[in-house]
Amino acid sequence: MIMPRSHRHSSFVARFVFVGTFLWVFATNFILDFEQKHPFSIAQAQSTGTDELMVFAAASLTEPFTEIGKRLELSHPGLKVVYNFGGSQALRTQLEQGAHADVFASADAVQMDQAKKSNVVQGESPIFIKNRLVAIVPKDNKAKIATFCDLGKPGVKLDLANAKVPVGNYSRQAIAKANAECGADFEQRTLKNLVSEEENVKQVVTKVQLGEADAGIVYVSDVTPKVSKDLHAIVIADAYNQLATYPIALTKEVKNQAAAEAFIKFVLSAEGQAILKAHSFLPLKE
Repeated sequence: MIMPRSHRHSSFVARFVFVGTFLWVFATNFILDFEQKHPFSIAQAQSTGTDELMVFAAASLTEPFTEIGKRLELSHPGLKVVYNFGGSQALRTQLEQGAHADVFASADAVQMDQAKKSNVVQGESPIFIKNRLVAIVPKDNKAKIATFCDLGKPGVKLDLANAKVPVGNYSRQAIAKANAECGADFEQRTLKNLVSEEENVKQVVTKVQLGEADAGIVYVSDVTPKVSKDLHAIVIADAYNQLATYPIALTKEVKNQAAAEAFIKFVLSAEGQAILKAHSFLPLKE
């Protein structure tokens, strides 16, 4: 028996609706199951609509954080870690003015505490790494600086980060503490030699590297293989050196929270600590 054309059409539509409903249910269950098995990727897409993670980090973290970002991108396909490196005080100010970031990593607790007071970060802010200071001079060392105390010699052109930058604050503390060994007026003599103040530690490295200053004070980690051919490092004794501590936190307006938490977890992991140590930082357990 041949069905009327209208009946055949109705039967086809019914089958089409049934198959369509089945596929929709299957796809929905698949996505829900995938979310449970891969919460990072799904949460990332839901929170931002993109796969980008924005990290504001102290300039001294440029080399190790760049490497850490590449490792995370390899282990989380589709993720893109984007950085804004600079002086911690400048980054905090940018956050306060509405700039977007998911993670804030500072080179001292002062800037992190101020960020908390300004309500631009949230949750815990664990210390994830440490650093020490070192004096640097150009390779030709025209000022003939041999020791830290020589920074106070007449005529030396000294370059420091400004006092609001963590490394600038640490540098001034070290200079003040060295009075006992270098002479009661060492601090006064040394700061009198100050010819320039920079917004971040990398700018100090560059000025000394180019011979625009006779000496500067930076972190040990900033004397990288790339710049060491142009610089000579002068040890700062433990008696007046400063231990820099770096805290990290989620920002208040984090958009990609799953990726941000994964980033912080990696930085604190044994693998992350090993990368930081390879770049001359001091791991938490050392």
